[in-house]
Amino acid sequence: MASDKHDKGRDEGGTSPLTKASSALGLVAAFALAVLANVAIARNYKRWDLTSAKLYSLSQPTRDTLRSLQEPVQINVLASASDPLQLSIRHLLEAYRAETPHLDIRYLDPDRKPAEFLEFKQRYNLQVGRTEDGRVVADSIVVVVKGDRRWFLTHSDLVDLGEENEGRARPKLEQGITVAIRNVLGGERLRVCFTKGHGELGSDEPGARGLGELKYRLERNNHDIAVVDTSLFDLKNTQNQPWKGCSLVLIAGPQTPYQEAEARALADYVQGGGSLLLFLNSMIDSDRKRVIPSGLEPVLALGGIEARGDVIFEQDKLQRIPGGMGETFLGQPKPHPITEALLKIERPRLLFVLAQSLGRVASSSVQPSELITTGKDAFSMTDFLSWSSESGPPEKRPGDREGELAVAMAAELPKKEPEAPRGPRMVVVGSVSITQGQVWQEPSLRPSAYFVESAISWLTSRPQIVDIPAKPSVAAGLKLTEESLSQVTNYVSFYIPLAGVFVGLAVFLRRRSTERRRDAPLRTR
Repeated sequence: MASDKHDKGRDEGGTSPLTKASSALGLVAAFALAVLANVAIARNYKRWDLTSAKLYSLSQPTRDTLRSLQEPVQINVLASASDPLQLSIRHLLEAYRAETPHLDIRYLDPDRKPAEFLEFKQRYNLQVGRTEDGRVVADSIVVVVKGDRRWFLTHSDLVDLGEENEGRARPKLEQGITVAIRNVLGGERLRVCFTKGHGELGSDEPGARGLGELKYRLERNNHDIAVVDTSLFDLKNTQNQPWKGCSLVLIAGPQTPYQEAEARALADYVQGGGSLLLFLNSMIDSDRKRVIPSGLEPVLALGGIEARGDVIFEQDKLQRIPGGMGETFLGQPKPHPITEALLKIERPRLLFVLAQSLGRVASSSVQPSELITTGKDAFSMTDFLSWSSESGPPEKRPGDREGELAVAMAAELPKKEPEAPRGPRMVVVGSVSITQGQVWQEPSLRPSAYFVESAISWLTSRPQIVDIPAKPSVAAGLKLTEESLSQVTNYVSFYIPLAGVFVGLAVFLRRRSTERRRDAPLRTR
């Protein structure tokens, strides 16, 4: 009877209602668990970059740029599926999308979506031969758009093939795309004026000694560059305003003195609210017998700063560069908005060569701040030209200064108008070496580049310049030399076939020995 009651609780398939209910409840629980897991994953998005070069790990400047977005920015990728960069761009933009909801990313494959691709070209007038900066539009692979502002990126903007001869390439995807986003965000384009006419470093001069790298980064961050030749000033015209329209005047390493009228025009510019960035080594006369004034002393005095016309020798072995006599050394940052990021770096490499020390003008009401100093064992040689004609290591002499010496100072003058957001600003550095191309080209000197960029941002009251560290180069393909080609030929023509013969012979001998052992008992019978 018990068996009959139990059988009545089953359906024709032999499944009881309790089993059905348990199965249904399990399905509902599994579905609810899957939904909760998807919600948790969506709210806690996480990606892991397992590439050796960390190609898809975003730097802090990129994260700051993306998190500050308040309006949508459209990124159009015009690469076909066969383009080697297309997959890398897609992975990187997924990392970008994880930082902000304000990116509208579109992929326009000219092979698979020719109609959309042609419509896009017509809408943004891409059939025109060149962009405003002279690049061929047809070569563009990424177009970043916001309103009526657009920025074009070509293959050369996204990958550096400078090491192509070694079979390697250096990715620049993050640098290119982040800078493009910054350039379309709008805002006023600031005008940075480089001086010319007194032997200054040229803004168009590339390489380790020129300012070409600095100019490139300024232009890529919404700054217009102008070169003002001070030697062409009309010195008799007191109403001359050569710096009109300049948001920042940059003087890098003048070799001959400024005339009084030139300095007066520059002082008027600063007092009118302009910002000034000076890189000044000690100025020497043509006979190399004495240090001469730069002519900019009245301008520096507006910020309460004086350039002492000496040369610093660092004696601390941890601060000086090995192999030198202390004239090449590493500076130490001091607390200031300009150096805030540098203070977080352990022993930042702020490189100075033949720097002069800076001091405060006692009679000035403006109190400048020290930005970078030497170590406590340094001294500044006043009569270093006499020492340079002698032999032997530099030694402190009577009248030379010693101790912690300032090599970079900043000052903010009183406001000209009460409603002005701030007063005129000035940064003076006792050496031009910290702004040359080498500080951007050498990864170990990157803190020097940070300092220059942060100084410009502070002077212009603009966000930090986007300076994304370069990714390490990666293998870009297989490089075959004549020697390697001959080796490949030998392997294909001789070694591999010969190896196949030996393997076949070994298999044949192995089979023969096996067959003999198997047939041996039969023979004995």
